Amino acid sequence: MRVYNTLTKQKEELKVEKTVRVYVCGITAYDYSHIGHARCAVVFDTLRRYLEWKGHVVRYVQNFTDVDDKIVRRAVSEGKTFREISERYITAYREDMQKLNVREGIHPKVTENIEEIISAISKLIEKGFAYVVDGERWKDVYFHVPSLKSYGKLSGMSLEELNRHRIEPDPRKKDEKDFALWKSAKNEDIQAKAFFNSPWGKGRPGWHIECSVMAAKYLNVPFDVHGGGRDLIFPHHENERAQSIALFGIEPVRYWIHSDFVRIKGEKMSKSLGNIVRVKDVLRMYEGEVLRYFLLSAHYRTALDYSEEAIEKCRRAYEYIKNTVEAIDMEIAALKSGVANASNPNSEMRYITEKLRERFTEAMEDDLNTPLAFAALHNFANRINKILRDGNFDLGNLKFAFNTIKDVCSVLGLFENYRRIPVLGERQVELIKERELCRKERDFERADFIRNKFREMGYQLIDTPRGTRWRLI
Repeated sequence: MRVYNTLTKQKEELKVEKTVRVYVCGITAYDYSHIGHARCAVVFDTLRRYLEWKGHVVRYVQNFTDVDDKIVRRAVSEGKTFREISERYITAYREDMQKLNVREGIHPKVTENIEEIISAISKLIEKGFAYVVDGERWKDVYFHVPSLKSYGKLSGMSLEELNRHRIEPDPRKKDEKDFALWKSAKNEDIQAKAFFNSPWGKGRPGWHIECSVMAAKYLNVPFDVHGGGRDLIFPHHENERAQSIALFGIEPVRYWIHSDFVRIKGEKMSKSLGNIVRVKDVLRMYEGEVLRYFLLSAHYRTALDYSEEAIEKCRRAYEYIKNTVEAIDMEIAALKSGVANASNPNSEMRYITEKLRERFTEAMEDDLNTPLAFAALHNFANRINKILRDGNFDLGNLKFAFNTIKDVCSVLGLFENYRRIPVLGERQVELIKERELCRKERDFERADFIRNKFREMGYQLIDTPRGTRWRLI
């Protein structure tokens, strides 16, 4: 498998052991999650699924930032503690991700790792990479950016570009690019109960240090993959990399992988533009798997444009694949129930099924190319549906086709809760045959009576050129 490594700015072979260690930056829990958060989560969940499909064991860590400036501000405005705010939105995020079939992993929180964070900051001070400055009541700690010569390598920014970038001004800094490791508590922190005791007095961690500490704690250093949205490359991941090199003396991550933005009518989502699309709002209109399909419909390194037209197009594409899975399953159930008769073994069905797995694998091996994977699925669906219409299939190859399409779709996180179409009992088969005879003899009243009887049993009968089929209601 080849992936694009942000650090080296090129595609590289993903060289990993049996166990793959992955860290993905999670949400700052101060509001409901938007579809940009969902895209990042779905992309890296799909990478995880693919690696597991290939036989790897994935140790997957995604943090929750549960104390932060934005969380504190919201807590103060609502008259709550920071924990009440963060827990509310962490719970909401988890509910959203469950509907998108994003698998759970290890989910550490900043507040669960304060002791380790303080220890790491102390080591950075001892090694000369950080320094302490006096605050109004307690002290602050800054990382000294010029102390690390390779700073800027991840983002690819020159010194001039770094100097032009948005920087938090503070006359106490040795260099304007220096960033906070520990922030002394202010009045609103006290009000929101968002502070911890430390050698520098009451305060809380800066944003960047948390990920260096938690990644090292749960995955050791160096680990294999660090993921996140493109917006995190600078300053968050640049600063995280700097801290980790300073702490451990080595490159902390082998492959930095970043997903691109979700845009609304060509513009990046932002509160100032009022164009934030929340996951929970989309899920009121569409199934979670439809939104997941949409989020994977463009390559993860390209911007994805959200609109009602775009997601509706994906809904239709998703339904086509789902209907194909169901159509294969219906024929399996009909053959097993004795309602249909098989033809001779169909070598074409086996060939296109083998090609599906081959082309799907090629697509995913090429930097997680999910649009190409979907193209392989649709090509398979087109050809398999023609075979089904012609009625030229046998049970063995139908089973092979069903198991293969379900298998590759599971890597994409689709059809997780699909219910197999059941084999009918002897009495139900008799009713099916009676109804077909009634339709031939134009006894539609009796035919409708049998249809309604099946509906009461939880089945919808479907009339096809090949005879009666059924699905679960």
